[in-house]
Amino acid sequence: MSREIVFPEDFLWGSAVSSYQTEGMNSNCDWWEFEQVPGNIKSGERCGLACNHYNLYDSDYELLSSLGQNAHRTSIEWSRIMPTENEIDNDEIEHYHKVFESLKNHNLEGFVTVHHFTVPLWFEKKGGFLKAKNLKYFAKYCEILAKNYPEVQFWNTINEPNVLASMSFLSAEAPPKKNSIFAFFRATRNILKAHAIAYQKLKKFNPKCSIGIVKNFPYFIQKYENRFMKKWVATFADNVFNQVTINMLKTGNVPLIPLARKKWLRDTSDFIGVNFYNMARFIFKLGFPVDMLLSLPDDERLTQMGWSAYHKGLYEALMRTHNSLRKPIYITESGIGTLDDNWRKEYILEQLIEVKRAIQSGADIRGYFYWSSLDNWEWAEGFEPRFGLIGIDYSTQKRKIKDSAKMYGTIAKQNKIPKELLEKYLLSS
Repeated sequence: MSREIVFPEDFLWGSAVSSYQTEGMNSNCDWWEFEQVPGNIKSGERCGLACNHYNLYDSDYELLSSLGQNAHRTSIEWSRIMPTENEIDNDEIEHYHKVFESLKNHNLEGFVTVHHFTVPLWFEKKGGFLKAKNLKYFAKYCEILAKNYPEVQFWNTINEPNVLASMSFLSAEAPPKKNSIFAFFRATRNILKAHAIAYQKLKKFNPKCSIGIVKNFPYFIQKYENRFMKKWVATFADNVFNQVTINMLKTGNVPLIPLARKKWLRDTSDFIGVNFYNMARFIFKLGFPVDMLLSLPDDERLTQMGWSAYHKGLYEALMRTHNSLRKPIYITESGIGTLDDNWRKEYILEQLIEVKRAIQSGADIRGYFYWSSLDNWEWAEGFEPRFGLIGIDYSTQKRKIKDSAKMYGTIAKQNKIPKELLEKYLLSS
């Protein structure tokens, strides 16, 4: 860290959001209904208007562009495009055209996510991703996107299939709020199939577009270890949450169905989106259903999410992805929920140092998207966690640029971490 850290030419510098967490008033989806039930949201809050990004997207993009960013990751809300099973809302299709036009006008390369956690209420009432026969509805949605948005050159198919399945069917932190390891396995398989469907539909109508799945890579270690269990528990957790997806992309194996192979599952990503946030100690307790718990570290500084920022885990995730799949990589999410903006600055610098280390080790990394551009709705945690580079006063919707956003902008504009930033925020800490 004694000198500046330079990144490859044409590296993308951006930040990320999802539609539901920022747009507001997405009343036709499963999460909207989920929030109305007391106890589902820890703070008792409801998403409501969120950041009003649905109406303020253009001025938000102007801010991001002025801060030196040259890319942005967002998503499309399925429940807006298809509010009912047989209805396509052309006004909403036009709205997202305007969103993508605004990205272009502000010189932000758009990365658009097809599915980021939420589904239409009507789809959830049919059983959602628990039922393989429902994938035909997802295929129809993907075809609508493929036909209507040829201007999108970078697509993300499914955001964090492992997290989606575990929140919904293990920890019961998300709709449909089930706790069944069997439902988790079934949903995981169907969600990964949905990824392949999205890839096929998008490629059919725009063969030149670039498509990638987004995979969160939690870094597991074992809380309790003895001569009988050794590291089996952490290995089990890693296989369930991480290795299943890698195997699907590499070999075409249908996860969790022995001896089943589908060639159309293989090589269904032109690039890999890597999300990384934390390290967690893992506990395995026998019972029915099997209880899999993530414990908080005992001696680590924790974020507002109760997470431990383990920077070397990002390097491990990037090299694992590179060595297994040999695909271009974008860090599609990496961020910290905290009120301490100096910690956010240190976090960004530490993460970028690991990114550079992975590049030097041979990984083809082409961009970094901080999560998130705006403070936003953090699912069952409500509005309390503050991840944003841009702060939000939810009572007035006023935006406030944080110092971390300015620091990140300095890096983005110069395509390097200047020596003085390293000295100021890391060497002095």
